[in-house]
Amino acid sequence: MLIFCLCLLAMFMFWLFGHIIGAILYLSILFVGHVISYWYFYLPVIILISLAIAFGIKSVLAMLVLIILILALALALMIYWTLHHNS
Repeated sequence: MLIFCLCLLAMFMFWLFGHIIGAILYLSILFVGHVISYWYFYLPVIILISLAIAFGIKSVLAMLVLIILILALALALMIYWTLHHNS
């Protein structure tokens, strides 16, 4: 009877661990697929976080402000160029 109960316990434990490992594997595949599908959102976030860790928040904010200013100036130049140099 003791061996039978131990066999039942072993079967139950393998069944339980199989379901737990299967659920973890399933969720990790879903997560990786989600990250691969939305890489264009997660990649800049990861880069910003790694820059903030490496250089500090104030330096990253200063870099972002400079990048936004440069992009705004480039956009203004493109708009000005198309309006005034139409030939």
